[in-house]
Amino acid sequence: MTLLPQRIAARLTLAILTSFIPIPTTAQQPIPRTIILLDPAHGGPDTGAHLPNNLLEKDVTLAFAARLRTLLSNSGFAIISTHETDPAVPFPTDQRAEIGNHAHPTACLILHATSSGTGIHIVTSALKPEDEVPHAIIPWNTAQSASIPQSLNLANEIGLALQRAKLPVILSRASLRPLDNLTCPAVAIEIAPLNPTATPVNDANYQQNIAKAIAAAIASWRSHTIAAAGAQK
Repeated sequence: MTLLPQRIAARLTLAILTSFIPIPTTAQQPIPRTIILLDPAHGGPDTGAHLPNNLLEKDVTLAFAARLRTLLSNSGFAIISTHETDPAVPFPTDQRAEIGNHAHPTACLILHATSSGTGIHIVTSALKPEDEVPHAIIPWNTAQSASIPQSLNLANEIGLALQRAKLPVILSRASLRPLDNLTCPAVAIEIAPLNPTATPVNDANYQQNIAKAIAAAIASWRSHTIAAAGAQK
């Protein structure tokens, strides 16, 4: 599945990534265990994209989710997944969003794979940030609006980590489900081949390097978020 439609996705340069200024953490400040939702896209009869070498997108995203789960757990995160095995029936995108919203995670990662382009595509919702005005009822189609600033910071952090790992990365914004329906900071991560002829999306070392960079980025983003919250008290 390709998440970068020309009419919607706004490609950002890595120069924008380097403008993100981390907030220093306090050495004595404990870092609490936090929840991360992993959503491997597709499953069951919904195979997703048909990739080269008879690969199915649903299999790639499930395998990558397992790598991420291990690394994030080792970093002290509590991990929940929309599914950890290939389901007999597909989960609709609305149901995936409901699982995430009921869990109140610190962040949601939606995982995709594609044969189009190269590197890693980090996508945040194209919705406009919502004003700081609480609503008794959150509109389903624009639920992500209140989390846009945090989602953009998370995307920047992941982009910087991938850049440091010398992996090609593109940041973009798009309107898609279930990203728009999530009430927590959320990004869609789409893996494309590093090199279409030598390093496909299912290459174990390639996936592990991506997962390591993402896990490090989320740990760093969590520290910045905690420090910022402490500074506002």
